[in-house]
Amino acid sequence: MDSRSDERLITAIGGKERTGHAIRTAIRTQRCNRYALHGDRGARRHDLPEAGRFRSGNVGVFDGDALIHAGTPAAHVPEVMADIFDWLEKTSMHPLVASCIFHFEFEFCHPFSDGNGRTGGLWHTLLLSKWRPALAWLPIESTIRQRQAGYYEALAKSDAIGSSERFVEFMLDVIRNSILPFSKPANEKELTRARTLDFFRERGDGSISRLAEHLGCSKRSAERIVAGLKEEGSLARQGSARSGIWIVHEN
Repeated sequence: MDSRSDERLITAIGGKERTGHAIRTAIRTQRCNRYALHGDRGARRHDLPEAGRFRSGNVGVFDGDALIHAGTPAAHVPEVMADIFDWLEKTSMHPLVASCIFHFEFEFCHPFSDGNGRTGGLWHTLLLSKWRPALAWLPIESTIRQRQAGYYEALAKSDAIGSSERFVEFMLDVIRNSILPFSKPANEKELTRARTLDFFRERGDGSISRLAEHLGCSKRSAERIVAGLKEEGSLARQGSARSGIWIVHEN
C-alpha cells in the first residue's frame, strides 16, 4: 500500500462524523485494518481470513522470538477499543501527545490478528492530519521501520513501567525525524548538528569513523563536530573509549 492509498484511506475515514460509539468505532478501526492488509499488492483475501475483523484468538507482540507484550484477551478487545476512542474524543491533551498515547494503547491492545503496526500507524497519521492536514503525508511507518529496534524497546519499557511515557517520547522523536527532511534549517551547521545527534540517538555505540561516513565528511571534521556538541552539553560519552556509549541530552 503506497502513500497515495494511505492518504485516500485517511481522507475517507477522517471525513466522516467523529464518534466514540463502540459500534462505529469498531467499523472504522476494522475497515482501516482491512485496507492496511489488502492494500498490499501481494496479499490475497483467502490468506487473511480475519482481515477487517477484531481477532478471535489471543496474540502477543514479538521482536523475533522474544515476547514483548501479550495483547488484550480477545473477548475484551471491542470494549477496550471503544474505551480508547472514547478517551481520544474527550481528552484535552495536545494532539501530538494524544496521538502518541493512542498509538501505544492501540499496540498494547493489539486488536487484530495481523497488521496491527500498519493499522496503528495509519490511525496515528490520521489523528495528526486532523490537527495539521499537511501531516497526512508524514512517513511515520517508514521511519518506524528504520528504527524498529527502538520501537520495540520503547513499547517494552512502557509496558514494564505501566506508563506510555517512554513510547510517547520515542514517537515524538519519530515524528520530528519524519518532518526534519522537509524543514529548512537555518544553515548547514544546524543541519549537520541535527544529523549528528540523530546518528547517536540511533547508534549509541557508533564510532567517529562511522559518523564521518554518515555525514560525508573527514574523520577530523566529525571529531570537531562531536567536540562542539560535548562542549554545549548535547552529547556525552559514558564508559570507556573502547566499550562505552554515546548519550544524547535533549536540551
